[in-house]
Amino acid sequence: VNTFGWGTVSGGLLNATNATAATVGGGSLNTASGNNSTVSGGNSNQAVGAFNSIGGGQSNYADSGSWSTIGGGQNNSTGTTGSNYNTIGGGFNNRTSSAYSTVAGGRQNAATGGDATVGGGNGNTSSGISSTVGGGNNNTAGDYSTVSGGFGNTATGGTATVGGGSSNTASGTSSTVAGGENNKALTAFASTVGGGLNDTAAGLYSTVPGGRANKALGDYSFAAGRMAKANHAGSFVWADSS
Repeated sequence: VNTFGWGTVSGGLLNATNATAATVGGGSLNTASGNNSTVSGGNSNQAVGAFNSIGGGQSNYADSGSWSTIGGGQNNSTGTTGSNYNTIGGGFNNRTSSAYSTVAGGRQNAATGGDATVGGGNGNTSSGISSTVGGGNNNTAGDYSTVSGGFGNTATGGTATVGGGSSNTASGTSSTVAGGENNKALTAFASTVGGGLNDTAAGLYSTVPGGRANKALGDYSFAAGRMAKANHAGSFVWADSS
């Protein structure tokens, strides 16, 4: 059904266009309601914003933001007015809600910060400006921060990085946790944990290279081994297995 001027429905079942120069290529129950919008095929897809495009899949929704694309998959959605130039490659139940954001695939991922990216995985969120989550499960990245993968990791410190592992947190500006489990690079600028288990770097430019339950709390401090505590500025502490 073509209900507006210069729209095109090439084929399929119960498809409709109701905007200028909108196109539905085929499939069923698809609607192109934005000017110059396109639904190539699939089922129950809706291209609402101007110049939006849906390649196929089912129940995908290219919302009122313009120049956005959904390649396929199911139940994926791009953002509302002002959330322009967004891309979802496919997958299930993925969403974008700020301009220039991308979810490549996976399921239940969200790119909600401007210029944000989620590569794939499950339950990941890039909530900050220019934030990136490469993949994994239930990871979160804040402004200009990156989580490459792993499980339950958080990089929210601004230009912070978590390489992988599980339950790691980089909340200091320019802080880094390379991997391991339950490690924390907290508060202070450029704190670093290389890996290990239950390690904490919370001083300015502090470092824990790895090991277990080490704490570098002083500025420019270094703690390594097991349960080493570098509490004072410039301190360097090794601890053995006992």
